[in-house]
Amino acid sequence: MSTYSPSGVNTETFSYENFQGLDSSRDITSLDTGKEQHLTTIDNGYCDWRGQIVRDPSVSQRSSAAKVTHLIHYKSNGVVWAEETGASMNFKSDAEHNLLDVHPNGSVISSTVFNNRVQLASKGRPLYFYDGSSFLRNQSTALNNLKPSFVTSIQSRLAVAGVEGSSTTVHLSRVNQDDIFPDDEPLDSANVLRAGRIDIANLLGTADEISALGSFEQNRLVLFTSDRAIVYKIDTNIDNWQLDDDTFLNIGCASHNTVVKAGTDLIFCSRSGIHSIKRSEENGILVYSYSLSDKVDLLYRKLFASVANSQEISAVFDQDEAQYHVFFPQGDKCTRLTLTLNPESETPTPKFSTATFINARCGSFLGGDLVLGTAGGVYDVNKVESTEGFTPDLTFTTPLLWHGSLTGTKQTHSIILQAAGKGMVTMDAQDLNGNQLGSLVFEVDDTKDDNHFLGVALSKQYERKWSHRYKAAQYTFKIESGEGLLRVIGFAVLVKG
Repeated sequence: MSTYSPSGVNTETFSYENFQGLDSSRDITSLDTGKEQHLTTIDNGYCDWRGQIVRDPSVSQRSSAAKVTHLIHYKSNGVVWAEETGASMNFKSDAEHNLLDVHPNGSVISSTVFNNRVQLASKGRPLYFYDGSSFLRNQSTALNNLKPSFVTSIQSRLAVAGVEGSSTTVHLSRVNQDDIFPDDEPLDSANVLRAGRIDIANLLGTADEISALGSFEQNRLVLFTSDRAIVYKIDTNIDNWQLDDDTFLNIGCASHNTVVKAGTDLIFCSRSGIHSIKRSEENGILVYSYSLSDKVDLLYRKLFASVANSQEISAVFDQDEAQYHVFFPQGDKCTRLTLTLNPESETPTPKFSTATFINARCGSFLGGDLVLGTAGGVYDVNKVESTEGFTPDLTFTTPLLWHGSLTGTKQTHSIILQAAGKGMVTMDAQDLNGNQLGSLVFEVDDTKDDNHFLGVALSKQYERKWSHRYKAAQYTFKIESGEGLLRVIGFAVLVKG
């Protein structure tokens, strides 16, 4: 007898749909909303803009390597990376060019592309570049004395900071030349394209120092400290440099490698969360910052505290999927926190998820090509519908679901899962006291002959007998096997009246 046959039992349906990702700002006892339902965990998957839970895409190994700690594209579909071995750090590219024993283990690398070359900096170490055929040391005498921590590019100039003994100063190269910095210039030079420097020590009013650099719009250089950010307008003409008085950013950046451009905005990580810098749509003049991660503040701080050196935290923005991935390395393991933005909304509606699959610890995106660095090599991220490569197991957990009353005991009748794709879904549930209630298995197979029942409007529904008594229950779904796109649209619990 089909579970869809009339049972003669009066039931009330409690449905859960339009999932909104993680929420650690409220206790699991107070998150049962049904519509726009938040989750307590979601690993190796994310909630898309329609509110569906989607399994993360598969990955394919591009290159085998030791522990990859930094990664950047040097051309379309070409990457260069830094790897740690047991003895030291090496620079490598997928064109099989190597520079061995370049830095000691534990060195934090920052990079940018300037003059069609990848510039690679590390605190207290010489600056190197990769031109697609070899790794070479920058020939600037001044730069080799500075040995900066951070590097970025702005208005045809290479900008560096994080210099020991000069922690509040940014040094900018001559226009279009990465080997001429201020101390390389003649003392009497009047060339408006000459190299220059900016010292913000007397603008801070504290003993703070520069912790990151970022470029905003076309000509704004953002100088981050631990507690605030200062913006300068940069021009190819050095005489036109000026402080941007219309910008007030009272939030700092904890790691240079988390600063990325996301459309017209600049996203970065502070000690307490993820923030964005954007220009006001109302007046077009004011530039301000706002928090994106209030919903996961406790989770974010837990992940932040798990990293020994905050400068090791890095991030990448996937423009095609509108996702900001933050990597929190913990030894050979790493947790990724993903912020998924809604491309259909004028105001950002961030949805958060995590990922531990392959322990990715850094990434780079260019021209639709998302590449991840891991403790075991470099991996390409396939499109979400791809059936190639290695597919992760998706797990998500609901908060305590009360099905109405907070005090009454419920007698459930059945449960319905609405899903599309292919995979094996295992559902476990426990009650308010942590006692195991039971387990069910749903084999989701999205074919034209699958699960078509006469009189059932939604062909993607899977209903199972589920007879239990509880005041509240927490459900965990784990999706294994299968490949390609898999989505969970929602589920419903039928409670006897």
